[in-house]
Amino acid sequence: MRESLSTASQPASCSTRSYDFEVLAVVVNYNSKHFLAIERKLLEGLAELGRRVRLKLLVVDNCSTDGSFEELKEHAKRAGVDAEAVRLSKNYGFTRAVNIAWHYARKRWKFKYLMLLNNDLVIVPSNTAKLLKYLEIDNVAGVQGTIMQADNPHIVDNCGHYIDIFGLTYPICRGYTIECAKVCHPSFLSGAFSVYRADAIEKLGQLFDNRVESYYDDKHLGLRLWSAGYKLLHVPLVVAYHLGSASYAARRKLKSPQWFKGVALADLVPSRAARSSVWCLVTLYYGIVAALLSLVTASNYVKNYVAALKEAKTFGRSVVMNEGLTRCVPLIMPVPKLNRLERGIT
Repeated sequence: MRESLSTASQPASCSTRSYDFEVLAVVVNYNSKHFLAIERKLLEGLAELGRRVRLKLLVVDNCSTDGSFEELKEHAKRAGVDAEAVRLSKNYGFTRAVNIAWHYARKRWKFKYLMLLNNDLVIVPSNTAKLLKYLEIDNVAGVQGTIMQADNPHIVDNCGHYIDIFGLTYPICRGYTIECAKVCHPSFLSGAFSVYRADAIEKLGQLFDNRVESYYDDKHLGLRLWSAGYKLLHVPLVVAYHLGSASYAARRKLKSPQWFKGVALADLVPSRAARSSVWCLVTLYYGIVAALLSLVTASNYVKNYVAALKEAKTFGRSVVMNEGLTRCVPLIMPVPKLNRLERGIT
């Protein structure tokens, strides 16, 4: 899967087509006051990036009640970010908020690239600007750099993600040092920080399926882009430091049942669609974990597990891991790792 960028595959010069902005950056916010310090750093990084490329920031707020939306708007203004903020009437969840942002933006502006950012990371503006040129490579619809862990900045969070032949997810280089990061074509890009060609997303209609709140969203998007004939690319440039799941809980702490549902769904859907015996093992694994977590906590993980099972049956009809798709998507052989989401593959 790893490769080097040959001279023949280097980015071409940028198109002269007229755009209102080169980059539209989308950040979804919801009750983020407990990590506003990180969000302020994110806004300052975007302000610096805006001095390197023509950038518009669109903040979509899921009806926050903690005052974080107002503070973000004020800090964006002080930081000098060209920003627009939209407050939704209720909490639509991450994927719906991004889709709303996409349709809202396409009605108002012309932009070349769509940048998706979690609000719990800090970007490296110089490397982020360099990353954009790789979207000029033929058929590359999405690109990401190397994302490091904010609480352990010498350790990689991910370089994208691989999917095995049964649909299970493996973060690339998670838990390893920066030397692990190489040029590669991931099965899907990180939902924390990735950039896509707007024309490729337009051909899909929108980015995500509104039925899923989070965690399966980026995986599904990657499958759709590969099956549409596009490629995804990781470039070994450190572009961000990511706290990770801050809206649910801090890294390495026991996270919420809603988080568990998203993670389970991300594995259950492709494994069911693959129509393999692994579906039974994956189902059993997450069922046992849900039962154990429900026993040792006051939360009902089993209820969210059952909800994930029901949604997996619905999605399994629309995501078919058939021979045609597996020829398009970079897939790996299964790796026997119980902690594969915490300690990825190299």
